[in-house]
Amino acid sequence: MIFDTHSHCYWDTMRDRIEDIVVNMSQKEIMKAVQIGCDIETSDQAISLARQFPGIFYATVWLHPETAQDEDYDSTHSWIMSEFEKRIIEYREYIVAIGETGFDHHYLDGTDGGNTAIDIDMLSPRAIEQLENQKRWWLAQWELAKRYDLPLVVHTRDARDATADFMIENGIDRAVIHCYSEDPVFAQRLMEFSDEIYFAFGGILTYKKSESVQSTAQMLPLDRILLETDAPFLSPQSVRGTVNEPANTRYVLEKLIELRTESAEEIERVVYENSLRFYGIKT
Repeated sequence: MIFDTHSHCYWDTMRDRIEDIVVNMSQKEIMKAVQIGCDIETSDQAISLARQFPGIFYATVWLHPETAQDEDYDSTHSWIMSEFEKRIIEYREYIVAIGETGFDHHYLDGTDGGNTAIDIDMLSPRAIEQLENQKRWWLAQWELAKRYDLPLVVHTRDARDATADFMIENGIDRAVIHCYSEDPVFAQRLMEFSDEIYFAFGGILTYKKSESVQSTAQMLPLDRILLETDAPFLSPQSVRGTVNEPANTRYVLEKLIELRTESAEEIERVVYENSLRFYGIKT
């Protein structure tokens, strides 16, 4: 049994074929998939999928850092907090986490739409404001997660050290680092900080040039590993160039089995149990 812990099946390249996606999941023994919200609209879509396919799909809610960076905290905080809290209260049985939240330095002002790497020491006033918004919204999400006893789904892009520093400094100790793309040092630092931080591997694990990610997957204790697709993005190597979907979690598992020393049966069982435990899902 396999669990896709992070996907976006409401995406426009996927939602019109959702029935086929669920059938494909069944054929590859993908038992469950969490639909990750990135803003109010997509959080509602994630909840809708969880209600349409109970026990197969689950949902998260909140603001992706790319959205958060341009959402003025002072003027919209009360309204947005109220909107998300209403959804958590009404649909708590379907909502298993808050996020995705975190840091994304890739599209800050001055990066030319992600084409130029940011110099964190030479930020424009607008980029400084965007980073501050990301920080404040992340902390707001953490407070809401604690209030409703939910874990966080953490996104980090071009922000490795800033992410670890922020989590440790603010006691963000119950989370998954989704779509892992860092090296073993980053994971080791977070493991030493908390035993409730997990690391989710997706299609990147299967890429030929992902040696540091693969080394991390080999180094980590098996009971800290989750699998995901981030569908419709980042398809595994064997299906690269196609629209990713939860069924492709099977390919990520196969790569993990190739990298690890435990038996295939143990890896599949433990990682599935990790996923249920992290999201608090009882079966």
